[in-house]
Formats: sequence, structure tokens, C-alpha cells
Amino acid sequence: MKKLYTYFLLGLVALPIAGFTGGMIASEKAHAATKSGKKGSSANFYGRLWVQYDNADASSSNNQKIQSVRDNEGMGRFGLKGKSLVGNGYALNYKVEYAIDLGDGTSTSDSSTSCNDARDCRTFSLKQGWLGMLTPFGQFKIGSVESPYKFMAKHDILHDTISQARDTRMISQGSMSHSSYWRESIYYELKSGDFKFAAIYGLGEQYNTVTNKDTGIGIEYKNFFIPGFDVVYARNKDNSVTGAGNQNYNEKFTLTKTFKLEGKRKVKVWYMNEDVGLDSKLFTGGNADGEVDWYGIQYKSGPMTLQYSYGESNASEGSTYDRDGYNIGMQYKLSKSSRVYIGHSSSDAGSGDGSNGDISSTMIGLRHDF
Repeated sequence: MKKLYTYFLLGLVALPIAGFTGGMIASEKAHAATKSGKKGSSANFYGRLWVQYDNADASSSNNQKIQSVRDNEGMGRFGLKGKSLVGNGYALNYKVEYAIDLGDGTSTSDSSTSCNDARDCRTFSLKQGWLGMLTPFGQFKIGSVESPYKFMAKHDILHDTISQARDTRMISQGSMSHSSYWRESIYYELKSGDFKFAAIYGLGEQYNTVTNKDTGIGIEYKNFFIPGFDVVYARNKDNSVTGAGNQNYNEKFTLTKTFKLEGKRKVKVWYMNEDVGLDSKLFTGGNADGEVDWYGIQYKSGPMTLQYSYGESNASEGSTYDRDGYNIGMQYKLSKSSRVYIGHSSSDAGSGDGSNGDISSTMIGLRHDF
């Protein structure tokens, strides 16, 4: 698999180089409006209201059956975003976005009920907050941002709900993977046609931040040789993990194919392989690392999207620490700005994984965007 990663990266980097000049010309055209010297600014207030009823069951001693109305994953949001044109192809842009939970009034997890830590009792919690610059040579951001690992090839329609794949340990989670908000960081992104490259560098060493000198990259190529065929490679590295035998990175490789059917219907299938060394929730034991294979299919027809995905892990600690599971769900658009979600997720742990145990959840949620 590592040789495949190497060949894949060489191919992704080599292909856009041949057409890079054309991509830069396209980028110049995209900034033509600002090249005239005209200046202006825009600001948009936006948000997402979210409520869900969930029934979750974890067989470990730490988690009992829970029935509640909550949003501990941060689906509910409100924020402000905009940009200010500078001219000559340049513009300043920004985003400030907070999570909010309409169910229990606390934007963080269930640990907030004890209020042992003031950060666990916040009504609002920052998701993204950055100030950046758009240039003819790419985009720069500074602040609290999403890593490429998180947002590239994000397929789960149940993402940020209690029934998402990462919550039931089917794929990785945490600051170095699919829950990856990096604080005190610098981000760079370059687009050229169907090719996108992104890199992130962490500067912070404060509480609940990414460690100083941590790095991440993401490479995405849409319509790779075949229309509707997309490939993604992403990697996050933790600079603080040292010592022989300690893997200091997470790495993923994703293949996606979208088929267009009659009547504007679509079928999307995907496969993702993760090499995980930085997720103690996904893999426990002395060697908290291993590999994950995740398969999924979505069917979209009109306002309805159906999904089924299956994940299985191979733990370095041994087969008794392996886990497999699935999630199934539906998203139905009631209007342009409102939709309903239904989902169920379940995963089974090996006999050695007593700290996590089997996990299952069922939920129904209602979302409104503005």
C-alpha cells in the first residue's frame, strides 16, 4: 500500500505540472474583476439550526444507554464570512464560525454536565476563525481552520451527527484526522482546474491546540482520467510523537466514482484506506495504530439521498482489537434550506477492546440553514 501511495502522489503532482501554466491563466481570469483597481467588500451572516433525537448504546462501563435531544457533534452553527477586494487580483477574506447546541444549551460534549472545566461548559465554541488573502497564486489563511484531512473526500451524509462513521469507530477521529480543526495555524491552498493542493502548519502550543510544527497536506484530483472519478490523498503529522516504533502520522487514500443516471439521479461509490497512528479511540492497547478500510454507496434521487457504508479495521495490537461496523441513513430535503435526517450506526469491537466496546446509535434530526 505504501508503494501505491508513492506512485499515486507522483502521478497527482506530475499531471497538473504539464497544464499548470493554463491553470494560472485561468486563475488570472478569475481575478479579472479585481484587476481593474475597483475595491469593495461583502459580509454575510449565516447559520444552521439543528435538533436531533438520538438513542445511543455503548457496552463499555463508561457509557450507558443514552436517550436525549442534543447536538454534541456541532452540527448547529452560526457565523460571519466575507471578503474585501484589494485590486490587482488580490482580496482579503475571513470566516468566524461558532457551534451551538439547541438541545442542552452547551456546545460541547456530555462531560459538560460536571462542569469540571470551564471550557466544557461553553454555550458557544469556535469551529473556524481565520483571516486570509486571495491571490492569483493561491489562498492563504491564518487562525483556526479545517485541515485538508478533514474536508477532502468527506462523504458521510451523517457527518456531525451521533450516527456518523467516526463516532462509531469505523474511521478515525481527533485533531489529526476527521475531526481536524487546527488552532493557531497557517493554511495554503492552490487550485488549477480539477486539481487542488492544500497544506497546513501548526504554530500553537496552548491548551487544546495542535502542537507546534505539526504539518498536514491534501491533494485532490477530480475527473482523474475518467469523468466522475475523483482521487484524494491526505496526511497529518504530529511533531510531538517521537521514539522508535511510534507512528507520528495519519494517512488516507480515497477513490470515488459518481455515476449519472436518467432523471438527474446519481449513484456514488467510494473506497478509503487509512493508515492510522494517531487515534487512541479507534485503536486501543499498547500499539494504538492500524489500518482501516471504508466502503460506501449513496443513491440520490430528487430531494432524497440514501447511504450505506461499511468499515473494518486491522489493529497492529492484534486481531482481538479489530473492529467492524456500518451505518445506514437518509437525508430528505423538505425545501431549499430545510432537511430531515434519519440514521443508524453500529460497530462491534474485538474481545481485547474492552475500553470502547460495541457501539450503536439511532437518530432522527431536523436541520434548517439560513
